[in-house]
Amino acid sequence: MVPTYTQPVVEWSPMAHARPSEWLLRVTESQPPYAVVRRFLYGDGNRPEEWFRVVTWAPTSEARELIGWVRTLDAACALGWDYQCAAQSWRHHQAARRVDAGTMAATRPPAADLVAFWRQHRAQSGQASPAVGESSRTPPRPPTTR
Repeated sequence: MVPTYTQPVVEWSPMAHARPSEWLLRVTESQPPYAVVRRFLYGDGNRPEEWFRVVTWAPTSEARELIGWVRTLDAACALGWDYQCAAQSWRHHQAARRVDAGTMAATRPPAADLVAFWRQHRAQSGQASPAVGESSRTPPRPPTTR
């Protein structure tokens, strides 16, 4: 006799196939994000290389700026946080000099340069950043087609 089940033996949902590919980095839910992390897979489908791209937050993709590419999610989140700290520090420094908002916007360095300076400054002052891995402004090579 074949047993009959009133409930499914294994609970399954199509959501089991969902994989995270994008994260918004923010301090609290009530504040806007400061960076966006996106996961990319390149190369052989059986053993792809995993890369994470970190960009500044903006409502549209066109307004976002590349911060860097890294190999782990941890390094991506650290890169995003270092950008947040660097940008806040730069704004504070400009405001202390009484620089107006228009001049600030016109003279703001690229996001990747802000992070590089921030990390260099912290390393020189003995306050090593908790960031893991170094970022690269150059994206990984796209997969080759055959």
